[in-house]
This record gives sequence, structure tokens and C-alpha cells, in this order.
Amino acid sequence: MEDEIPFYYENRAGGDSFINKAKRVATSSLLFIVAFILSNLLLQTLIAQIAKSFKYTVRFTYNQVTVLPYDYHYWSRPRVLLIYFISPLICLAIGLFIFNLLRVYSTWANVFRMFLFWLAVVPVNMILTHILISPLGTPTNISNGLYQTFAVIGAWLYLNPAIMVMAAIASLVTSLFVGMVLRNEIMRYSFSKKLIQSKKGMDAVVIQLYILPVIFGIVPILMLCTPISFFTIIMEIINLAIISIGIFMMNSISMPDVRCNKDDVLNHFPVVELGICSVVWFLVFAFLK
Repeated sequence: MEDEIPFYYENRAGGDSFINKAKRVATSSLLFIVAFILSNLLLQTLIAQIAKSFKYTVRFTYNQVTVLPYDYHYWSRPRVLLIYFISPLICLAIGLFIFNLLRVYSTWANVFRMFLFWLAVVPVNMILTHILISPLGTPTNISNGLYQTFAVIGAWLYLNPAIMVMAAIASLVTSLFVGMVLRNEIMRYSFSKKLIQSKKGMDAVVIQLYILPVIFGIVPILMLCTPISFFTIIMEIINLAIISIGIFMMNSISMPDVRCNKDDVLNHFPVVELGICSVVWFLVFAFLK
């Protein structure tokens, strides 16, 4: 019966050098940056394509899609909903679909799985952030980048500001819940089952694979911003921190029951990841910013 125990449950810990930790952090950081850029491009592309289908003039950039003309009589509530509600809804659905895929294929372990993890987290976080900041966006001030997606919908549906604030509060609570749900997925990247049998060990995994990658990703991500998108991107990063609170809360509540990957797939020099990240970042900086 001993031979039938999956190797994922092997208990081993200790001897984890600084360079090993640095390689994991670097790998996760690069994957996070690529996922963040692609997720933002996805939302802007969806808005642009749906707007074009209604024959609007579209000015596309990485930071914002401007849909013209602004004149009220060229618009209607159905069109606003299709452009500014369906687009973030698709992003949210993609994020949830990927996360469910990871949940179903729980024994699949490689670097690409970590990329899919970020590709699930970032779109969901992006949409929750747009809901969070929606009470701040008004049609009288479109220069600050806050009048987008749900703020546009709220204005066109004449939603009471109190309703928008309640939605923002709900998004904060949801972010905490998302973090609690994500905890087990993050623990799968621990190469040691023994390591994540304590809260200290679980927190260490979260810091290496989630907290530090977000921190190290801030500078390259903000370098792609313009003044109109700066506050939104900052709020997305802050909301990722809120999600991490949910992760740490779950670490305090219970121990994970997951299969760890003893191969330590993130512990390598991320040459390929660095190349891909550099190309994606440069293309956006040079042509789409």
C-alpha cells in the first residue's frame, strides 16, 4: 500500500536556500506581469470590438479605449450595457473558467499552471476593482480615467450613489472571499507537504509566490501607465493586497489538504519567462501605450 501513495504527499522541508526562493519569486513575478498586461489588453480589446460593431469611432490604447462620438443622442442604454457590461463580464467569466480548470486538474503541475493561476486572478481582481472605484467616476470628469465600465453603467441607469457604494463594499467582501478560495491553489506550489502543515510555512509560500511577485511587478506595470490610467492600476494593485488578506485569513483558519509538487517547478532560472515578459512589455510600451 505504501507504493500507492502519490509522490505529491512526500514530506520534506528544510535546506531551502535564498537562491531557490529568489528563483521562485522571479518566476512568479514575470508570469504575473505578463498576465496583468494581457488581462488589461483583453478588457480594452473587448470594449473596442463591441463598440466597433455599432459603428462607433474607436481610439485604442493599452490604457484606455475612447469611443466616439460623446454626444448623448448617439447612445442608448442597450448599447451602453453591451459595451461596458458585457466586456468586463467576459473577463470575469474567463478568470472563473480558468480557476475552475485548475481546480478540476488538481494534479497537473508545471510553470504554465502558475501562469494560468495569475491569468485567473488578475481578470477577476480587475473587475472587482472597477466595481470598487465605480462610485468615483462621473460623466462630468472623464479625464481621470475613473468613468469607465461600471461607472458608465451606473450613470446611464441613474443608479443612486448609495447603490454604487454598496456595490463597492460588496466588491471588497468578495475580494476577501476570493483570497480564501485561492489559498489552496497557491499551496499546491509548495514542494514540501511538511512546510505547509504550519501557518508560518503557509504564509512563507504566499509571500514568495503572491506578495513579492505583486510588489516586484508594480514598477514595470506602472511604467506602462498614463495619467488617465494611473489611479485605476494603483487600485488594482491595492485590491490584490486585499485578496491576500483573505489568503492569510484562510491560513489562520485551517490547514490545506492539497497535493504538493515535489518537483518544485518554479525553482529554475526563468530565462524563457523573462524573454516573453520583455517582449510583451516592450510591444505595449512602444506601440500601445
